Amino acid sequence: MGMFDNVNVYYELPDPEVQDDVFQTKSFENMMDNYTITEEGRLILHKCHWEEVPEEERPYYGKPEWEESGLWQAMGSMKTIYDGDVDTNYHGMAEIYTILTDGEWCSYSLKFTDGVLVEVIRNEN
Repeated sequence: MGMFDNVNVYYELPDPEVQDDVFQTKSFENMMDNYTITEEGRLILHKCHWEEVPEEERPYYGKPEWEESGLWQAMGSMKTIYDGDVDTNYHGMAEIYTILTDGEWCSYSLKFTDGVLVEVIRNEN
């Protein structure tokens, strides 16, 4: 399975039943980043970085579990810091996919030209 990125799509898709789904993709950096495709077809990266949480602010600090193993000490050890949105000006092809409620795979090939989504093709399973 591996790493992937998440994509919210506000651009109108051919299948309304998946419009509100959060899609996954392996077409970008595969760093668990979050992207949005706007109504206008722009690909936006929601840029962030990670910071370490001080031990005393972690959920199990000072509790009996803290001394049991490093797993309890590691829980809550990192937090995401939002840095802002970046228009990627993406040019090229990308694939996004989701699973429908009946378990069927739904994927789209997306063509971006000069930063704008110009074509959406539903892929056959």
